[in-house]
Amino acid sequence: MRAPEQKTMGLLQRSFLDIAEQDGSLLQLAVVVDGTDSMAAELAGVRQSIVAMIDDLRRYRGDEIEVALVIYRDNGSPSGEVSIPLKTFSRDTDAIAKAVEQIVAESGAPFFHELADVGIHTTLSQLPWSSDPSASRWIMMFGDAPPYDETFSDAKFPTARRRYSTELLVALAARKSIRINCVLCTSDKDVSEPYAKAIDQTRTFMNSLASGTDGLMLDLSYPEIRDAIIDASHKPEPQYIAIDPITRGDLNTMSIASRPATEIVAAATSDKPITPPAPTATAEQAPADVRIAIVPHLPLAQMSFDPSDPAVQVSTALRNSFAGVPGVRVVSPIEIQKQLRRLRADNVSDDQQLRALAARLGVDYVIWGSLEPAGPTVQTAAYRRTDGSRVVQVSMKGEEQSLTRVLLSAASTSPLEKDGALGGLMKRIEKSVAASVLDEPLAKTVATRKEILAAIESLEQALGLPAGSKESLVLLKRAAASVTTVAAAESRNPLVSWLGSNIAYNLASYRFAAGESAAAEAQMAEMGLSLSRAYRGRREVKLPSLATEIEADYSLLVAHDVKVAIAGYELMTKPEQPSSTQRRGHWMLSGIYAGDWGVDESIVNPQAARQHLVEILANWPESPEADLLRKWMRWDDSAGKTKFSYLPIVNRQLAKIVPPDESQ
Repeated sequence: MRAPEQKTMGLLQRSFLDIAEQDGSLLQLAVVVDGTDSMAAELAGVRQSIVAMIDDLRRYRGDEIEVALVIYRDNGSPSGEVSIPLKTFSRDTDAIAKAVEQIVAESGAPFFHELADVGIHTTLSQLPWSSDPSASRWIMMFGDAPPYDETFSDAKFPTARRRYSTELLVALAARKSIRINCVLCTSDKDVSEPYAKAIDQTRTFMNSLASGTDGLMLDLSYPEIRDAIIDASHKPEPQYIAIDPITRGDLNTMSIASRPATEIVAAATSDKPITPPAPTATAEQAPADVRIAIVPHLPLAQMSFDPSDPAVQVSTALRNSFAGVPGVRVVSPIEIQKQLRRLRADNVSDDQQLRALAARLGVDYVIWGSLEPAGPTVQTAAYRRTDGSRVVQVSMKGEEQSLTRVLLSAASTSPLEKDGALGGLMKRIEKSVAASVLDEPLAKTVATRKEILAAIESLEQALGLPAGSKESLVLLKRAAASVTTVAAAESRNPLVSWLGSNIAYNLASYRFAAGESAAAEAQMAEMGLSLSRAYRGRREVKLPSLATEIEADYSLLVAHDVKVAIAGYELMTKPEQPSSTQRRGHWMLSGIYAGDWGVDESIVNPQAARQHLVEILANWPESPEADLLRKWMRWDDSAGKTKFSYLPIVNRQLAKIVPPDESQ
């Protein structure tokens, strides 16, 4: 069997919310259901789907949803060829629910084909459709069989014939601006043979209705689509909180350090180069954040992002070190990997790739070099985006834990860079705590240090991938294995415990979303234990921003002291904190004020949650968090606003199963 066309897979690839404009206007929805015996096994699921769909549309469109219901059957059915439990479009939830319960299977004749065309025509012609040009008008059809062929005739069943052509139905719907969406259901096992014989006719009929009216079609006859729907049904149903729409104007009002907020959409949706102008510092304005992309220290033609590769770990160490420095933003390895692939696909030459990479990422500098096995010797250099020139290069033997300090010190004295952003960075941080930890080793031994770097790289790559993807799960498992190895040797290392808690939480989230409750609970128990160990060792953490984050996470997830947690996350958002710390603080606060993480209702503050969401979208548009928010709230580029005014509550149930820290 050939793979389904893109249009056939529409509802799996595009939610109905994609076409349900959230503009406050009326949406009339006529649900049209096949009520014949062949649908008997499917109707319970159809009833549930109708209720869930209406709930989703109300969440998206507000109260401007009106529903009617039409059931078509066949010749000789006790309730007639067509029944209309809801003859007018209704907003009454109880009336709709009672009408949906009337969708039951009845017998008809003469054989598998049904009066689907009569059902659609009745819906188009007899319901009181609004003539308001601003209203949206939909039909949602559920069925498993086609209408009769136009040449069919049976003297025993004179009414069992094709009454209305597909072309007429499409034309009538188009004249009334009615969009027809179709779901091709599976049939009862007893009629599998006629179902299989008629499937091409059913598919053609439904696809013609959908395509001819700019509707969508979901074809459940394909096992891969059916399996995906079944998998989705096992996942926990998300809860939502109403959030006022976020507009481009909201983003523009946020003062950001690294780029204009108006570039949110470019960062979100475009492959075009992003070259934001750097704001000029004034006495009242802090210098712009320095944006850096750190590339694995391998030849470009042999580029790898394998977390266990020593040359990749050089970039991991640099990125981890830079990320703890206030005033620096580092690009995720996943984004670098993605852009390098695109550059190769565009046949950009090796000597132009670094400058092109910097332009596409919108960074000020690309840091890249090589790792020579002998010694080992690390050579690293910084390349300026504006002209592609190499402004500083350093070489050092042995462990690269001090490489960031060496590079920044060299930049501060380089003739090409001492007056540049990278050259001035050391002067900005030399009196801060961040400078004092640039040389701090991650672990006691070379072996454990490499495992920590492998865990950091694996976790960061996993967080840059879509949540729940198989690629993300593989990386999370690799990170967990590395942390387990290090913990056996350095059980009191708080960084290892903190990494372990993050990895365990993300594994728990993956398992929970997949409906694997027991596995999710086991991972959350491990998360609680690891976070408790990190908290007990927090005074050994040299980087204050990390110690603050550990305390805030522990207060929220283990001690369940939300007020203390809020104070910690608020501290993380202060301008003097590293950029990544600020972002994570805003992320956690947005969830807390939205009512996530199992917090009490008295804490919920949608406006405060929205403020932190705006901060993330405006100031970190390229981050995984911003990407997720744009998807959740359906950022629309042309409209310049979010089109879904709800935020999903995704951590509440997970947060409730963390055991308390008994050792305190």
